[in-house]
Amino acid sequence: MDAKDRPQLGVVGRANTAEVFDLDRWAPSDDAAPWVEHFWSVSWNRCGREPFTTAVLTFPALHLTHEWGEDTHRHGHALPATLLHGVVERVFTTTLTQRGTVVGARFRPGGFTARFGRDASSLTGRVVRVDDELSCDPIVLDDDREGAATQLDRAIAAPAGAVDPTYVELTALLDRMRADATLHRVAQVMAHSPWSGRTTQRVFRHYAGVPVKWVLCRYRLQHAALEIESDRSVDFADLAVRFGWYDQAHFSNDFRAMLGCTPGEYATRHG
Repeated sequence: MDAKDRPQLGVVGRANTAEVFDLDRWAPSDDAAPWVEHFWSVSWNRCGREPFTTAVLTFPALHLTHEWGEDTHRHGHALPATLLHGVVERVFTTTLTQRGTVVGARFRPGGFTARFGRDASSLTGRVVRVDDELSCDPIVLDDDREGAATQLDRAIAAPAGAVDPTYVELTALLDRMRADATLHRVAQVMAHSPWSGRTTQRVFRHYAGVPVKWVLCRYRLQHAALEIESDRSVDFADLAVRFGWYDQAHFSNDFRAMLGCTPGEYATRHG
């Protein structure tokens, strides 16, 4: 199986969409790396074909994108457009029509706020055009993949200096939440937090845009969905226990609330 055909964490049904759109990812420059997890691009050509709706089980991260194409509007904004995407609390869906391209930066959780000083929670669930106040210099990007990628990296990069200490501590806590499969409850996360419970929640909302419980549940659901796509014989009851749900019923309820279908229906569509 080609790498592009394999299931990917967070990209719903990627094995079935590899021929629909091209997805590429690459590392940021050293100057942008403290805030950006990776840069990415998506391009497609649906001319003469039916529109296609794709979905992403998003991370607790904001995206800065530059978008253009033959479709005239996306996310309620006229193209071309440079947009800020806040954290999507359920599933991010978009319909691909005509011919189009997006070049984007996926910030590390908390990275957007640490770099630009804006409250991430004010952008949760929203897509807004980038204004001139985001940085000292206006962000003007070319409608060209290579050019936009270079300019986007340059716009996010900052001179070397002290990084926000709260962001540094938050990153360490988030990395632990993502890597430690034994963390199933908010109380367990709080035991590892350098702050009080109330302060931890405030830090998560300000920097990541969402509360602790949402982040914890999202990481578990992403890995559960990836396993369902990767293993046709996966046992849902075992999956629920391994990822920390009380039982299969609770797992199914959370899965349906987030993705709009049960684990079994998801397996039928994407397994």
